[in-house]
Amino acid sequence: MNLQPKPFCLLLITAFFISCHTSTSLQEDAGADSIVYSYDQISAERSTVNPNPVKTYRETIKSFETTDQFVVSLYETRETFHYLIKFEYKNLEVEDTLKVPNFGTQPSVEIVKGETRPSCIVGFFDKDKKFRESKLIYFENNHLKVHVLKRYGVATYQDTLRK
Repeated sequence: MNLQPKPFCLLLITAFFISCHTSTSLQEDAGADSIVYSYDQISAERSTVNPNPVKTYRETIKSFETTDQFVVSLYETRETFHYLIKFEYKNLEVEDTLKVPNFGTQPSVEIVKGETRPSCIVGFFDKDKKFRESKLIYFENNHLKVHVLKRYGVATYQDTLRK
């Protein structure tokens, strides 16, 4: 009986180990026999919370009888990656939240004009400075409404490798 591994199997196993253990940000711990992946960390809580809106969107809606303001504002909360959304229109006031994924940088939020009047899209910028829409805020049938457009998440993993 021949128990020698076939060359193809050795090549496949070697390729598997090489592909599983590649990284661009490795940091060796002095005196340890493992490699730790290093990610930039942003504090989960803010040391100070700005009481003023971080961003505000305002749209004036004029009709034959009245002139109304559609106002949406984003406020910081104690949690770094959570924002409070306050919006008002026609004497209605509603609150909601915006959760921004942790990309390893300080979060950057934005409010842009929606396609219909009155409406806007609340979102954030990713680590490549690309706007990511999250929620649509609009008025319909005498109600202020929020529609989730997309959900986002970022996962970080910590692996250890043997030398």
